[in-house]
Amino acid sequence: MSEFESARSTGRIAAAIVVIVIVGVAGVIGFMSLTGTGPFGPGTTPTGTTTTNTTAAGITLTILTRHDVSIHSVFEPAFLATDFAKQHGITDILWKTPSAEFWDDLIDAGQVDVCWGGGPTLFDQLMRDDRLAPLNSTHMQQVAARVNDTIAGVAMKRYNSHGDLVWVAAAISTFGFTVNHAFLDEYSLPVPHKWTDLANATYGKYLKATPTIAMGNAPDTTSNTRIYEIITQALGWEEGWITMARMAGNARIYGGSVETQTAAENGDVGVSMSIDFYGYLTQYRNPDCEYIVPTGQSIVNGDPIAIPATTDKRELAEGFLDFVLSPEGQALWLDNRIRRMPVMEEAFHTPAGEDAQDLYAVYNMTIENKGIDFNDTLSLEINMAFITYFEAVFTRAHTELVNCWELMAKAYLDGHLTEEQLNSFAAQMGTPVTIQDPKTGISHKFTVEYARMINNMMIYDPTYAAAVESAWTTAAKIQYNNVHDAVAAVIPAS
Repeated sequence: MSEFESARSTGRIAAAIVVIVIVGVAGVIGFMSLTGTGPFGPGTTPTGTTTTNTTAAGITLTILTRHDVSIHSVFEPAFLATDFAKQHGITDILWKTPSAEFWDDLIDAGQVDVCWGGGPTLFDQLMRDDRLAPLNSTHMQQVAARVNDTIAGVAMKRYNSHGDLVWVAAAISTFGFTVNHAFLDEYSLPVPHKWTDLANATYGKYLKATPTIAMGNAPDTTSNTRIYEIITQALGWEEGWITMARMAGNARIYGGSVETQTAAENGDVGVSMSIDFYGYLTQYRNPDCEYIVPTGQSIVNGDPIAIPATTDKRELAEGFLDFVLSPEGQALWLDNRIRRMPVMEEAFHTPAGEDAQDLYAVYNMTIENKGIDFNDTLSLEINMAFITYFEAVFTRAHTELVNCWELMAKAYLDGHLTEEQLNSFAAQMGTPVTIQDPKTGISHKFTVEYARMINNMMIYDPTYAAAVESAWTTAAKIQYNNVHDAVAAVIPAS
């Protein structure tokens, strides 16, 4: 799973509803039920007005999310224990956790009451396609006002073309990598501090038997996709793809962010791509591990929560947003099963927050983060082309990529290539490929402009998307094999 994507084909709802987690409702969070303070004290609704119990019973709130089960298991019992949930007869939460490509179908079918977690690009696509309800009630305006408009210079709220608020950040994140010091020490590998460090030939010393880096396949992990977008924006488009080709040559490609993170936590690799809360959770679980934010090469993200336009439970959905964006709800992010950064500092001033001062120190560092000036608009404009290209040239052509990179990395480490030669061959290996567009017959290199031009066709025309991806994979394999042969021609025969 993971934590970003737009309209896809309909008729896939049955396939989408493959991961439904219903967590038991037992358990009460003490401070929620006993303090009697805040918007969820006894006898109050999220608006703070006194109510009497309703006659409704057995209502289920359905939440579409990219959050994993650890978050479900903490937030569900806490919300169901509130007076709001009891008074409105909410007895269960149905969690739907399909990949981003299925979100549109589920929302359009009216099967979702809250959208929560998955990163700005996913929610910006939902906003673009008018799938999010404006949060324009007095209640929602009051709730949203609890969240700062910006943190570390990054917007924590998003407004549609009509000026209506449609999503609010419920948590914040940075992006970096988790290192397993025991693995690095065992193989005498250096500790990386920047993305470019991970492109070093040193990390290819033990290929093919021992990949040292874990990278998530972009279509399967929105948090790792954000990392790849950061790299291309921080280093520049072409240099970013060349750097990622070298990284991918050092890596094993995993199916999602959880699998990617687990590889470092278990010591299968020395470095994994990480969103901060996975990194801090791993660091907490395994003392050999450390989460690192690349120096000057990351961003702060606001991870959204919103209400889909098709829900018929608007009042109940607003109550859930109120809960998540209350100090007590925010404090749940600090639970040791989650250890994520809340969007509201008030979380640290609750009883639960008093026991999480280590995370408070991290929070204060996070909000002072001086990262890159990330272009969210560009991310939205090219996202489908971007993730498809990654899969085509790195995941589907990974064998050829590793063969090529292994040869040049070992030749360099053995003194058969100069650093200048290594960098030249690596640039030839990783430079974005050129294909003949299947619709126009015109040759196009994978540039920002071409990605922007074809992005909507990649979304709405699956036949075209498949043809483009196949062409990219074929071109990448040819490119890797040609560079491999060129390297082999200049090094002594073994």
